[in-house]
Amino acid sequence: MKYFIETLGCQQNEYDGSRLSFFLRSVGFEEATAEEAGIIFILACSVRQTAVDRVFGRIRNWVGNKKVVVTSCLTPDDQRRITDRGALYWHFGDTKDLEEILGVKIKQKQLDDFSETGYIPIMSGCDNFCSYCIVPYTRGREKSRPINEIINEAKRLIKHGNKEIVLLGQNVNSYKFGFAKLLKKLNGLPGDFKISFVSNHPKDVTEEVINAIVILPKIKKEIHLPLQSGSDKVLQDMNRPYTVAKYLWLVKSLKSKAPKVKITTDIIVGFPTETEKDFQKTVEICKKVGYELAYINKYSPRKGTAAYKLGDPISWQEKQYRWKILNQLINN
Repeated sequence: MKYFIETLGCQQNEYDGSRLSFFLRSVGFEEATAEEAGIIFILACSVRQTAVDRVFGRIRNWVGNKKVVVTSCLTPDDQRRITDRGALYWHFGDTKDLEEILGVKIKQKQLDDFSETGYIPIMSGCDNFCSYCIVPYTRGREKSRPINEIINEAKRLIKHGNKEIVLLGQNVNSYKFGFAKLLKKLNGLPGDFKISFVSNHPKDVTEEVINAIVILPKIKKEIHLPLQSGSDKVLQDMNRPYTVAKYLWLVKSLKSKAPKVKITTDIIVGFPTETEKDFQKTVEICKKVGYELAYINKYSPRKGTAAYKLGDPISWQEKQYRWKILNQLINN
């Protein structure tokens, strides 16, 4: 049978999509286009409502002509709505359910960890519970992979010819076996490759991690450091337990030790309690930091999060206006 994989969302989904494709080929399936495939897998994202709506659109186009399987980052409510529309829901990694879906016997107890993307998840889940974020409810609490697993996967990727290894986690800095320790071990592996990582949480970035970025030659001189807002009040409402002053101290520390370090960020505009004054504070911080790139997102209420109770009082037009200002300031 021929298969097609549609990947939506983050790098974790790209990694999982590559693993799934590698696995399907190993049991005799053939990769094809959506038009040619008999079975389609959608790796979904529930972070924003627009991403969920895209999944529903794909289902509408494909159900009836093909077997459609949706997996990955989904709330229980989204899972139900997907099956109501005629698609199948599969809990990613469950090979027993996958046997029934594919109609083949699977010897492996779990999907192989190998991915050709160069991505290596070092942990899954999140314990931070930012008030706007659905991830802790879709991916669960934090679980860190053993260091030896990560090292072995890195060795396979280096042998495969990958020139960059990207460590993934909702908050790589809270890796429980020591993130700086892991960076040092990976840096010590032989081969011509670089190491980068996403994402960081400002509350957990330590001096030891900063020094690893500066000193270790295989670590790329860049860091993704989500700001989300330049207002302490909004950060508190977002349940982001750091201040703007702490954030700017991290930036200063990085730039003083590595003047050419590239800093990228995430920002949310239109959070329910963000006033025009709050937004202007974000603009000022962006000017002060001088980001290489920013991923700017318009606030999207997600049912089940703490911020959902605040409503969505800021109009789409105002969110778009604020998005344009920051996008022109940073990304153009």
